[in-house]
Parts: sequence; structure tokens; C-alpha cells
Amino acid sequence: MIQLTINPDRVLHKVSPDLMGIFFEDINFGADGGMNANMVSNYSFDGVFMGEEYADVPDYFRYWTIEGCEAESLNEDPLGKNSRYARIRVNGTGRLTNIGYNGGNEYADQCAISIKEGHAYTFEAYVRGDLDLKVFVEDADGEPLTDSVALLAANFTGVPDEHGTEAQDVADSANAHSWQHIKTILHGTKESYGRLVIELTGEGVIDLDCVQLYDADYWGKDDSKWQNGKLRKDLMEALMALKPRFMRFPGGCIVEGARHGNEYNWKETVGPLYDRKCKYNLWAEQTPNGGCGQSYQIGFYEFLCLCEDLGAKPQPTLFAGINCQFRSAETIDPDSEEFKTYVIDNYLDLIEFANGDETTTWGKFRCDMGHPKPFGLQRIGIGNENYGDDYMRKFEMIRSAIHERYPEILCIMSAGFRPEKEHTQPFWDYGKTLDTCILIDEHCYHTPAWFYESAYRFDKYDRNVGKAKLYFGEYAANNLSGPEGKIDAEHANSFGSALSEAAFLTGAERNSDFLLSTSYAPLFNLIGGTHWTHNMIDFNPGYVCLTANYMVQKLFGNFQAENYIGFDGELPENVYCSVEADDEQIIIKLVNANASPVEIDFGLTGSAKIYRLHSDDLETRNDLAFTGPADYRVQIEESEEGIAPYHCAGNSFAVLIIRR
Repeated sequence: MIQLTINPDRVLHKVSPDLMGIFFEDINFGADGGMNANMVSNYSFDGVFMGEEYADVPDYFRYWTIEGCEAESLNEDPLGKNSRYARIRVNGTGRLTNIGYNGGNEYADQCAISIKEGHAYTFEAYVRGDLDLKVFVEDADGEPLTDSVALLAANFTGVPDEHGTEAQDVADSANAHSWQHIKTILHGTKESYGRLVIELTGEGVIDLDCVQLYDADYWGKDDSKWQNGKLRKDLMEALMALKPRFMRFPGGCIVEGARHGNEYNWKETVGPLYDRKCKYNLWAEQTPNGGCGQSYQIGFYEFLCLCEDLGAKPQPTLFAGINCQFRSAETIDPDSEEFKTYVIDNYLDLIEFANGDETTTWGKFRCDMGHPKPFGLQRIGIGNENYGDDYMRKFEMIRSAIHERYPEILCIMSAGFRPEKEHTQPFWDYGKTLDTCILIDEHCYHTPAWFYESAYRFDKYDRNVGKAKLYFGEYAANNLSGPEGKIDAEHANSFGSALSEAAFLTGAERNSDFLLSTSYAPLFNLIGGTHWTHNMIDFNPGYVCLTANYMVQKLFGNFQAENYIGFDGELPENVYCSVEADDEQIIIKLVNANASPVEIDFGLTGSAKIYRLHSDDLETRNDLAFTGPADYRVQIEESEEGIAPYHCAGNSFAVLIIRR
């Protein structure tokens, strides 16, 4: 019997209210093909993909099949400043088809537009011309998956017909020149994957741009602020269930870009969709033919709106003037005008975009997009996994400029990509010199053994670092230190890895007066489009799979009290515990990484509401194929049990909620 003593009235420190967050990076088709509800790949005929040595490769009709007609890409009289479009010449009947996002690997030729019987799907596009259209979705054998809707050029009047079809002139663009926005509803008649078909009839020319097909039941469909990019509802519901306190976005290495010009520039991701500039995705290096792009249908405005819906503080991370130091490591001279206008001003303008009112330039821009209320941005990341003297100087220049104008903003400093003390010490030494608080962002991907050992890592941190605090911004027990330094894909997202992460997080809670925030990485993974093995949420075009690692995050995020109170007594080997309390409850988180059970006497009586993850097989995991729903082998179990004493199963993580 293990004897532990818990005193709920002894407060050791406050638990950071921002301890459990999420981190989104557009990797593994996490944006286009994932959270982006639009299922049409290369939707705006603007596709730019990755070539050799990270070159831009324009391929404006990639992922489209064109039959019975001629097509060319043009940019004369476009919809917007960054918009190309397709000009289609037809003499009789022609077809354009798009199979959606299949990841470009083993399923590269397969249809990936998910249709479910009884669901409604919105089709919309911008058109210019006098040809008739018919739109529908069919499977790989040509069998219909939806009804078909005729869009007659003569009826583009703006008045909805019996299908809900409507069209309106585009009057808000100086270069519109008779462009019309058409919108209609398709109804799913069968569950399967298919391809979108746009059938054109007549003799003449029609221009197409910004083609969209998405489930009409998208995230936030009844909220007018979601009038630009749309989010896939089931993925967003999975995020909501985590109850994240903050969201870091949009990356990750993708923030830095592979070379100059590929970095993430937030100003290219806001405004009307047709004004957003496409780029290749840095992670396209993991996709055949560099075939992974960034359409920016989900841009900074959508990220901020999502944070608001989740009740999570937005934590954007911006380019610090250094491209990815694992790749090209190109850098902008900090003494140049380009650094001031392109780097520093982008930080200041983003804060104005998020927090300014309609009297400011970027505040008004946000208002015009549909969100008059400021977002209340409080924290911002300066670079990602950057290091070295060049970065240290640039960070100080950016931080000083931010704090001169916005002293209330919490700045986050990259600490490179390795967690060893000798690597991170220069950043902590810098933090000591400041009279304002910053967060220092450490990352680590390692073996489950490392995460068990690191359950006590933060106990040993030097607190004599001025006002600097710790943020552990990317981590996962993904066996990155395995053979040849590669992720062990065979054992990715195993229950054993999740159990080690739970042990690690007990140490994070114990030190949450100093370790203010943590966020797991990566977040999303499209089956068939994996760039980085071991992710929190897997998905295919139709379904979501919540990993065992997700469930650990959910339990920590959902059950957190105000005060850390700890316990007295000795834990046996391979058992980890953290204890919190407030006026209403005591929360005990307990990990038993032994195969055999243990009995624990907490010195408390009565019963507890218990949430448990358990498996006798450490290699088991929840799986998802390219088609169909998930196969769940690990799920959260709920029970009400007596705790005098508590029987803790082997290979388990449990959360005990005891009412006071």
C-alpha cells in the first residue's frame, strides 16, 4: 500500500491558466485538405508548388482534369490583386473535374471528395461569360453521388431558384468587369468519395475562379463573421473538446519558409479569398512532385475567429527575418529597410489588425472583413526554432519595437530546436537582462523513455532568470531519437507513447508557476498525406480519429483546478502524480507505468468521479484508413469509485475528481 497525504488547504502555487493549449501548423494537409471545409484542390487555378532547391513551380491546372474543351490561365481583369483564373473555350460540351485532396502519395489517383447521404453541400464560384453550367459529384465509376444542378447563364439574376441557386454581380472590385458570384446547393444521395464535375454546354467562352464545394453544415455557419474561409466542422469540434487555453499558429517551420519569399506573410492571407496569394507549402518536400500548396483560404482572420470560438487566446507566430535554418537559412539584413518594413512593421500591423478599432488602418481592414470587435491579442511569437547571434539581435529589435508601441504584449522567444541546457542557456541568459516578461519557447521530440525521465525535468530549472518564464511549445513522444534519427512510424501514436506524455504533464502541472504554457505538435494528419509521423488527430476526407495522445491532452485540458497543492509521501518507481484543488474539488492525476496495479491511500474518504485510459498492450492505438470511420481501441472510461484506497490499474492514466 502506498501512503500519500493530500492537504487541499495547502496552496503551493497557482496553476497557470494558460497551461494547456494547441498548436496548429499546416503540415500533413492540416489546412487545405483538412480544416479548410472547401474540398476542391487548387480551387482558384492559382496553384504554385515546390520544385528543385525550393523553387516556385506554377501549375495552374494541377488537380483538374479538362475534357472536351480548351483551358488557359489568365490574369487580365482578374477578380482581385493576386488572382488568376481559368478561361474555358467550349464548342458543344466540356467537363472540368476535381478529385479533391487525397494526400498525393499512395492514394494519389483516388477520388477524395467526401459525400454523405442526406447531407447538403454548397457549391459556389465566380464566373464570367455566357455558357450554361451543370454541377454534380460522381464516383470513380461515373455514378452520381449528388443530384445535379443546372446553372443557366440567362438566369444569373441574383434571385434564388428552387435549388437555392443564386448569383450576384461582383461590385466591390475595381477589376470585376461583369464577374458574378454563383452559389447553389447539392444534396448527397449516397455515401462515398467522388469528384466534382462542372459540365459546360454551348459555344463560347467562360471564365472561372474560386470554385468551392463544402458541407453546408460547416463550423460557424450561422455566424456572419465566417463569410470568407470556411472550417470543417468535425475537426473543429475535436478542438473544442480539448478546451484549449490558447492556440499557437500558423507554425512551425512553415512560418520561416524554405527560402526568401516562401515565408508566411500574414498580409497575404487576409481580405477576400480572391485577394489571397497562393504559395507552395514548405512540407511539400515530403509530397511527390512538390504537390502541396497553400491557398490561404484559412488565413490569419480565420485563425483569430477560431480562437474566439474556442475561447482560446490567440498566439500568432511571425517570420523573424530568417528562413528555416534546417533548409536554406537565408536571412534579411537587420540594418536594412526591408527588415523594418517587411519584418518589424508586419508585427506592429498584425497587432493593429487584431486589436485596433475602425479609426486605424488595419483595425478598419478587420472590421470590413466582418469582425468589428477587436480580438484582444495578448501574446505573439517571434520566429520559430531560430537560434544564433543573428536571431538574438533580430529578436531584440522586434521585441523593442513591439514594447515601445504595445508594452502589454507578451513576446515569445524561440530557443532553437534542442532541449539540452547548453543549447538553451544563451536564451535564458538573455532573458535575465530584460525588465519585462518574455516566454522562452523550448521544443522536444523524443522517445517515451525521455518523457518519463523528463517528468521531473522542470523541477531542476533555475528560477533566477529575471522575469522570463518557460513555454514548451512543441513536444511529442514520437521516438525521434530512434534508428537514424527518424520517427518510428510503426509505433507512432501508441498507447505507450500517450502514457509517457501523461507522466510528463504531471511535471508540467507541478511547475506551472514557471512553465506557463504547453502545446503538443503536430495537430492534424490526413491519412495518405502524412509529412510527419505521430500526430494528435488523424482524419480522412470523411471521418476523424482521436488518438490516445489526444485523449491525454483532453483529460489534462478539461480537468484543471486553480491551485497546485501536491502531496506528501513517496511514489514508487514508474508512478507519477500531480494534485490540484479549488473550493469545490480536488483533482488527482495519476499515471502507473508499471504492468502491475498499485494500491494508493490518499488519506481521503468517499468516492471520486474517475476518467481513465488503460491498456495492457502498450503498442495498441486507434487507427484510421483512407476510407471509413476510425477503429477505436483506446477510449476514456468513466466511473464512480471509492478511493479508500484507490486501486490503480497497471499501464493506466486516471483523473480522479473528488468533491469537497
